Amino acid sequence: MGLELPEIINLSKQMEITFKGKTISDIILGERCQSIIKQGMCNLNKRKDEVLNSPIKSIEPHGKWIFIEFENEIFLLLGEVIGKFLYHPDAEQIPSEYHVLFIFEDGTALTFQSSLYAFLLVVNDKQLNQHKYAGNVGPSPLSHEFNYPYFADVLSRYKNRGIKGVLNLQNEISGLGNAYINDILYESCIHPKMKVSSLDDNKKEELYENIIKIIKLAVNEGGSSSEYNLFGKNGNYDRIMDQKSKDVKCKRCGTKIVKMNVLGSSSYVCPVCQKI
Repeated sequence: MGLELPEIINLSKQMEITFKGKTISDIILGERCQSIIKQGMCNLNKRKDEVLNSPIKSIEPHGKWIFIEFENEIFLLLGEVIGKFLYHPDAEQIPSEYHVLFIFEDGTALTFQSSLYAFLLVVNDKQLNQHKYAGNVGPSPLSHEFNYPYFADVLSRYKNRGIKGVLNLQNEISGLGNAYINDILYESCIHPKMKVSSLDDNKKEELYENIIKIIKLAVNEGGSSSEYNLFGKNGNYDRIMDQKSKDVKCKRCGTKIVKMNVLGSSSYVCPVCQKI
């Protein structure tokens, strides 16, 4: 899985505390970085100089993205991350292999190691606003804008789509991905392929409440136990419905959980509690 809202929130807070006010003195690209450069997901090979020697002004979470703003009004965008960022207070702790190494003026460092891909983009304000993904991020489930009327309006505009796909629309509800959507739908007794039009008002309200409940819980637990924070520690949130759930008995009805492919990713479903 990639980093979703709970991991992004915790990671950005740790980065804010650790890096705000610091300047990056050098950025070194490892050989492995060529893969994400070729995919057009990283432009540090061409624009890294724009973020060197300018103090970090702020670090903020936006859905599945972290926006690092520098005093010179340039941004470093980190998003759609499948991998990990690790802080190194001592140069001797830096691993021999990495995708990207950020060296700070005080001798500390940050490494990024990709498990599949990630965006690492240097942009100005105009380019950020025009970016297809980072510039089109909807309210997150923990933002003030994400109230029930807003959620109900989103559902009304996508009533002919399956609910899993709607919850994954980052321009409407940012930060949710396959991992947390699986848990949210299980807790709400909703099949991932169920059409939005099949949900009554009570079920929509229950779904809304479970989105907020599960995301808050995961944030408070430091993110998923399968992901790492800035200091190399796993979160404490144990996912309810993931690969270890397959063929395990449902906690509500005792039916074995099944695995299925929905929209190109794995969903884990109780055939009885989550009927379509």
